[in-house]
Amino acid sequence: MSARLITSPANDEIKAIRALERRKERRETGLFIAEGLRHVLEGIQNGWELHRLVFHTKVSGKNEIRSAQRACVAGGGQCFEVNDAVLEKLSHKDNPQQVIGVFKQRISTLADLPKNSCIVALEQVRDPGNLGTILRTVDGVGADAVILIDQCCDPFSVEAVRASMGSLFAVPMAQTTREEFTAYMRAWKGAVIGTHLSERTVDYREATYTQPVLLVMGNEQAGLSPELSGALPTLVKLPMKGRADSLNLAIATGVMLYHIQDRTG
Repeated sequence: MSARLITSPANDEIKAIRALERRKERRETGLFIAEGLRHVLEGIQNGWELHRLVFHTKVSGKNEIRSAQRACVAGGGQCFEVNDAVLEKLSHKDNPQQVIGVFKQRISTLADLPKNSCIVALEQVRDPGNLGTILRTVDGVGADAVILIDQCCDPFSVEAVRASMGSLFAVPMAQTTREEFTAYMRAWKGAVIGTHLSERTVDYREATYTQPVLLVMGNEQAGLSPELSGALPTLVKLPMKGRADSLNLAIATGVMLYHIQDRTG
């Protein structure tokens, strides 16, 4: 299967892909970048629309690349075979990936999210590395989905996609306002639990986890907003026994998810 050969980093197609590093460009086009053959194949296998496929001439004959090319062309996309200079222009890494995919973004509605075991809701998460790691953990424990509440970092940034290690393609995501989420939370059939320090907070091991569980986590610095923490029926904390007074958001979410899995089977 043929692909267009591009050898100049100044090519307009390459400039357009590089521009997707900017959030404004991702928002306007509805596209984002996924680096690496594994991540590209994850996107294809999960049914995401592949808009552009860029690969190094060294890997042009591999079966996986042929398969990715077929998927891209079948969906109306274009394929480009490139050299080292072009890949170095497109990649953030010291060792550039030999395959880069440009995918169409996908965001679910709250009503479309599955509610089988556990959904993680994140209020104003700011760090794309944390968000990507949480997506990977949600995927790893077999939880259902992630909800982004209010002004969160972009889940389709290069940093978030990379940190997710391909799990972004497997975990449904929804974005919503605090008001819409509060209404969604009040109609939830199961346990609704947030991590937060207040006079109502109990040790996370003392709470009741009835499936499906809605786990609500706050901002890295400020935690949950007063509006949202006040509306939550159950607030829990992870006890700190050393000198540190808190855990990284992604780590704390992982601890909670594995505890929920252990309590609910």
